[in-house]
Amino acid sequence: EIKVFDGISFGFENKGFNPDLNFSEDNGVITFAASEPVTIVDMMSNESEAIAPDTPIQPNGRNIYQIKNISFVFKQFYPAGRVQLSYMPQENGGFSYDAFLAKITAENESTEITVSGTNGMVGEPHYVFLSGAEIKISYGSKNIELPFSLKLNDFQLDRYPGSNSPSSYASEVVLIDKNDGIEKPFRIFMNNILKYKGFRFFQSSYDQDEMGTVLSVNNDLIGTSVTYFGYLILAIGMVLTLFNRNSRFKKLIRASAKLHEEKKKLLMVFLIGFSGILLSAQSSAQERLDKNHVQEFSQLLIQNNRGRIEPVNTLASDILRKVAKKSNINGIPAAEVFLEMNINPEKWKNIPLIKVANPELRSRLGATGNMVAFNKIVTSQQSGGYRLSQMVQQAYAVSPAKRNKLDKEIINVDERVNILMNVFLGNFLTIFPIPNHENNKWVSYQNTSSLGENAEWAENTYNQYFSSIIQAKQNGDWRSPNGYLKLLKENQNKYASHIVPSDTKIKLEVFYNNFNIFGKLSKFYLIIGFSLLILQFITLFNPKTKTEKLKMVGVIFAILLFTAHTAGLALRWYISGHAPWSNGYESMIFVGWATALSGLIFIKRSQITLAMTLVLAALTLLVAGMSWMSPEITDLVPVLKSYWLIVHVAIITASYGFLGISALLGTLNLILIITRSEKNNTRINLTIKELAYIIQIALIIGLYMITIGSFIGGVWANESWGRYWGWDPKETWALVTVLVYSFIIHMHKIKGFRGTFALSTAALVSFSSVLMTYFGVNYYLSGLHSYAQGEPAPVPTGVYIAVIVVFLLILSAYYYEKMWKTKTKMLSIPDIDIDNPE
Repeated sequence: EIKVFDGISFGFENKGFNPDLNFSEDNGVITFAASEPVTIVDMMSNESEAIAPDTPIQPNGRNIYQIKNISFVFKQFYPAGRVQLSYMPQENGGFSYDAFLAKITAENESTEITVSGTNGMVGEPHYVFLSGAEIKISYGSKNIELPFSLKLNDFQLDRYPGSNSPSSYASEVVLIDKNDGIEKPFRIFMNNILKYKGFRFFQSSYDQDEMGTVLSVNNDLIGTSVTYFGYLILAIGMVLTLFNRNSRFKKLIRASAKLHEEKKKLLMVFLIGFSGILLSAQSSAQERLDKNHVQEFSQLLIQNNRGRIEPVNTLASDILRKVAKKSNINGIPAAEVFLEMNINPEKWKNIPLIKVANPELRSRLGATGNMVAFNKIVTSQQSGGYRLSQMVQQAYAVSPAKRNKLDKEIINVDERVNILMNVFLGNFLTIFPIPNHENNKWVSYQNTSSLGENAEWAENTYNQYFSSIIQAKQNGDWRSPNGYLKLLKENQNKYASHIVPSDTKIKLEVFYNNFNIFGKLSKFYLIIGFSLLILQFITLFNPKTKTEKLKMVGVIFAILLFTAHTAGLALRWYISGHAPWSNGYESMIFVGWATALSGLIFIKRSQITLAMTLVLAALTLLVAGMSWMSPEITDLVPVLKSYWLIVHVAIITASYGFLGISALLGTLNLILIITRSEKNNTRINLTIKELAYIIQIALIIGLYMITIGSFIGGVWANESWGRYWGWDPKETWALVTVLVYSFIIHMHKIKGFRGTFALSTAALVSFSSVLMTYFGVNYYLSGLHSYAQGEPAPVPTGVYIAVIVVFLLILSAYYYEKMWKTKTKMLSIPDIDIDNPE
């Protein structure tokens, strides 16, 4: 290891031996002198020469220099080179030192020194001698002696059943204060801290050998109290403005109500058309399994690779969705397909199941459609073996950020093939609990040897079960398979009754998987939303249309869909055992729920707002249903097992719904500005004004919610890690979002930033900060809140197209707005005033 000192000398560190090499330069000639004897070996002639210590030596690239047991050569040296610090990003899971360059001046002397260190470790001191003074400088943490001590009696790590994923970890400690004669035990775990004499101890992490614990400590009682008090009074102030009759929020509410009454006299607005979705199942000529038996099999429990106990139905749905991107195969449900694969794997190896979206890859595989059979990719050794082998190696050799569509599809197809291979081998059917296992591990048929005395029974029952199904398909008598399936379930209850979910929860999870409520809701939301939006424009330009009765029908349908959405969230909450907003998929379906709710809140003020929010809710659910967002129900990491999760995430994600409404209505207002003319200006202006009031109301509510949610997040972080603000990317971008929207709701006080065009444009553009806070941080930046791992994927092309479309829309609206203002002056048409609601 080479160490650099002062920029003019360097040395080697090898088990404590560190000979300094001091370099000097004279008229362009570089020499060095060593503090130890040096042996120079000519690599061409192999002749050697001994050099005494401190003798100048001119470096030569053809020589080997030996100092005791160290040998080195000079490949290159640069007479004009200098040492400088450079930044290198830390790799995920890696460890690195920080460093800075210090310039130290004492009287007329000065020097530069590189100081290194890192957070959490005591810095190594560096010494400098200047003007007769010794100066010591270091970087890092420093030791602070506590007025009491903590003794660790036991560290306890609980894992999810059958996995290495930690469920929780805790430290059993004894607090010893000899001054006060106190000695009392305490249990420290995530979100449960030890408080004593102003100090607070948090469960941070643990040693790799699981024999020691790592606690973080905080001693900032006054600072925390002041911060919390600031949070409180700001939150109270926000809430009070919602009820103060003289606040801008209340003025906007009154102005919106007054405008709505005025608009009702001019227009009859609202028409809803509802198109039902016809669900048709394709008939299959294949011989089907008994429906009742498949239903019972779908409720058989397995333990997934993360340790979660779940019904086979959930596993089968996940596998089919990953492999085929479908919920069924030719009308055959996922559980039945999965059971068939285990009974007759050779048959299903020849059925096209693997989705291959890339045309080039399909061409290489010789496939005609976008579904390819397992045996088309995994062939016999005589036919080439695994046909993707070389392509997979080449794809993984490319940096993730530089992979093209073909590379990504090769990797995805490789994963699908491996999933199917494990299905055919029976590795996913982990249905046998290991008796008295310390971590409640379950195994598949391939590992029954670990079951001890239960191994022979498990092997026989497993084989007889699948054999009986083959016979039942022939004779139609399903009593024997039903009996063996019952034995397997009884075995699970016998050895793992303390961790298996209730029958009610199992049945509800199967229903949840089969019904696919959020996928259906996205379609219904989209149909109703677009229908309302189209009809809203029709009635806007043709006010004679009468639609009062259909309006009531539309409201009823919207309420029914929202009720179904709420029920779906409640069902997922019950099944998972935690609030359904702990990952990307769950937060998206919750944002959709909040968006639909906000539309119903504003329904009395603006019918067009309901249409827009239903469309936005539909798009949110469609995004949640995309392949890169997994709907899989997972267990929580320890830090998320907190009531703060429910409050903090719920408020933050709900605010996105209101801010999304403002962006969508801002877009609509820009479109209306472009379509405004002398003939329709009265109706269009009323609509623009109505939407502008709704935008401002939604902005205020959204800003208040995201601000209060951020405060609560700070409190949660303080209770979990001992700090309420750490400049994590999510925290930083949440603050950016708060500042952006704070500016927007005060724009009406700034000359040049007033009017409907400025407000609508700001509402639309500012939503990019929300998208960055949610998607950018979650999937492109590393932090405590992110889901990203490794190098981020390239930004989708659609993002650039969306930016161009938004830019063109704003530019067009600006042009038409300027033209309209010129016309209003010439024709004496009153302009819209939204900055003074009363």
